Amino acid sequence: MTTEEIASRLVAFIQQNLVPADVDMEVDETTPLLLSGLLDSLRTARLLNFIRREIGVPIPAAKLDAENFADVATIVAVIKELEPAPSV
Repeated sequence: MTTEEIASRLVAFIQQNLVPADVDMEVDETTPLLLSGLLDSLRTARLLNFIRREIGVPIPAAKLDAENFADVATIVAVIKELEPAPSV
């Protein structure tokens, strides 16, 4: 999966599942997820489950810090770092 595809899927998931219905917010790759209040412990767990299930990359506990979940672009970088190398 390309970086752009991962980013697009994450943005769509966050917009549809983590932005409260009563909040008028458009999420993009640079939206500050923690500072905006979009990520709390429950929403982070939902996001991690989506990443593991739909993108196929589990995020280990060692990577669960605020710096790695600042925005979608940062999350994508973590995913690309953890992605298994394609088999030849």
